[in-house]
Amino acid sequence: MEQVRNHTGKEQVRMKNIWLKIKNMKYRYKLTIILVVVSLVPMTVLAMYSYLRMSTLVRENEVDGMNSILVQTRNTIDSEVQVYTSLINYLTYSPDIEEIIRNKNMDPYECYELYTQVADPLLSVPKSYHEAILQIQLYADNLPVQHDYTLIPMSDAAGAWWYGELTERVTVQWMVNREKKEIAAVRRIYLDQEFCAMLCVILNYDKVFQPFRNITGNGSDGLVLDGSGRILFCSEESEVSAEFYENGEMLLEEICEKCACVDSKSQENSWVYYLYRPHVDITKSVSEVLMGEIPLIVLCLVIILVLGPVLSKMLTRGIELLTENMNRVKNGSREVTVTSDSEDEIGVLIGSFRSMMEEINRLIKEVYKNKIALKEFELKALQAQINPHFLYNSLSIINWMAIRSNQKEISRVTLALSTFYRTALSRGEDMVTVENCIKNIEAYLEIQLVMHDNDFQVEWKIDEGIKIEKVPKLILQPVVENALEHGLDLKEEGEKVLCLSFLEEKEDVLIIVEDNGEGMEQEKAESLVTYQAKGYGLKNVNDRICLLYGEEYAIRIFSEPGKGTRVEIRTPREGHCDVQKEKSY
Repeated sequence: MEQVRNHTGKEQVRMKNIWLKIKNMKYRYKLTIILVVVSLVPMTVLAMYSYLRMSTLVRENEVDGMNSILVQTRNTIDSEVQVYTSLINYLTYSPDIEEIIRNKNMDPYECYELYTQVADPLLSVPKSYHEAILQIQLYADNLPVQHDYTLIPMSDAAGAWWYGELTERVTVQWMVNREKKEIAAVRRIYLDQEFCAMLCVILNYDKVFQPFRNITGNGSDGLVLDGSGRILFCSEESEVSAEFYENGEMLLEEICEKCACVDSKSQENSWVYYLYRPHVDITKSVSEVLMGEIPLIVLCLVIILVLGPVLSKMLTRGIELLTENMNRVKNGSREVTVTSDSEDEIGVLIGSFRSMMEEINRLIKEVYKNKIALKEFELKALQAQINPHFLYNSLSIINWMAIRSNQKEISRVTLALSTFYRTALSRGEDMVTVENCIKNIEAYLEIQLVMHDNDFQVEWKIDEGIKIEKVPKLILQPVVENALEHGLDLKEEGEKVLCLSFLEEKEDVLIIVEDNGEGMEQEKAESLVTYQAKGYGLKNVNDRICLLYGEEYAIRIFSEPGKGTRVEIRTPREGHCDVQKEKSY
């Protein structure tokens, strides 16, 4: 126990001696160590973060790129498959094909004439337009013998490689034979609800999957599976696929685990396309970039080790001189505010600074008080200069200059903008007359008509008796803006009309904004007053009206897809309710 205590005491003494050496070390050396450490640590952290971030970004970009390429390739093959499907459906419902299937016990000459003049051109011509088509064959019960390679008795269908995979479905069925390098598209034909024929299109395997083969290679590979997980296409000779190919099957789970893998399902059949690239290859590309940065990192390290001592010497040189100058005044009668027991240059600097601190604090307080007071006066003077009259005068100057330059359009927009802000500001009042509200919207629509090249019309319905009634300001502009942006702007055909009505309805003022735009479902329209959009939207207007007059005055919206939208705003007329004044913002 005594030995442990002695060992602990020696360790404490040794640590204390080390601390004293560091504490009393020349400031120049301290600063050198700090500069080197402070430079190396962020550089190391930044290098590690850059590597990790780069790895993540490269993987994400790789996956996004692979997914984009795969979707485009799948769409290309789907487009081709759709063409063949449409061809089969067209031939299935062709009257000529139906005639061939229905005719039984025909005269041999008539059969020969029908087959050569009708069937052969019908089933052979498409091959000249589509290079991938190898053969188009019709299997039927009423065919006694095979005619060329196009008309075959139904009994011979059992010998076809695709026959065993055929199901009872009446739609086009796709089968793939990797050994024969053929793809069969087969559709069963029914007449009078009886299965009597089959139409089969044999396609070139390589040409159909050529777009998919083009995106493999350079470290990436892919495969195509059917709905049951059977391999339809795979490059067994590929080095990437060879690792995951075992006993004629692809280890899909292992591929997803060891590779960056994306998949896309065909829209035309049950085929699923997979494109993958090993994580090792992706990481290797990141490592190559990092290896290219190693010389730069080494150069930075050398610069830090060289500049650290140089900079510390430059910095401490000024401090040493300052210490000497401060020693000359440290005997002055000034209050001490800081202390230090260090024996390095900073400790000496602090000891000298103590004698100056009181006077410096006093001067700082006086100077800052004077500066703060000056800034407050300057700010008040600046605020006094910024008022609506400055804005109106500026707009008037712009209008005068536009008139002088014969720019009538600019003058019209400037006057409209001046009117809009004058009626919007309304001398700081929260309630405005209906007449001022109309002027505000007229100015706003004047600007919008210029912006929209007058591609919509505005209709007004105004009861003269309500122009003197008071309504909250700025409640109509968001509604009109919504009608333009989400109604008329989306309408592509026909005349665009915006109708604004200011009507007297018993004890209320009724304001209606109606457009003949695209419209929407009523459920979506009713949700607009609850949707918190950016800016001053319908919800804000609705909340403000409800706060002033109650929930019974909430905004009502009626809409129907293709027929436009109608927004109704009601406010009580003066003398019919006790309107609570809005608080100033």
